[in-house]
Amino acid sequence: MRLSESSFQGIKALIVDALKEFQRPQEQSVVTDIHIMPIRETGEVTVSDDDRDLATTQLPDLAEIPEDIFYEVMEKALRRILRDIDEVQPLESLAIWKPFSFVLVDDDRETVAELMLFDDDNTLLSQSLMQGLDEELDSFLKDLLAE
Repeated sequence: MRLSESSFQGIKALIVDALKEFQRPQEQSVVTDIHIMPIRETGEVTVSDDDRDLATTQLPDLAEIPEDIFYEVMEKALRRILRDIDEVQPLESLAIWKPFSFVLVDDDRETVAELMLFDDDNTLLSQSLMQGLDEELDSFLKDLLAE
């Protein structure tokens, strides 16, 4: 199951609109997270910072996504949306003090997934990219030394 193209574009436009708040480099914001909260039942998607809602949209077809895979579908779509936005305008250039994250949250504002993390030296698309890295490097080194 995938997010419909119209919902994908709607969420992308929502995030771009919400981020206009952080495009003034002379005014660094002390935000630690940008929260993206989709609600399956109502179709509402809200982007907020630590203190306030920045933008909201209504996407009725979110209710068509099965409940048991809703956050999985949303996480994949949001990662792709953030990558697309980052290609056009690097998100690390936002006027937000680092580190900051884009986070998928549920309707109780509890973190479901960290989508993208920015610190002074690195940009991580997800923690899952780092999972298993030690084992892969150990295996690679072992194979290299065996030759």
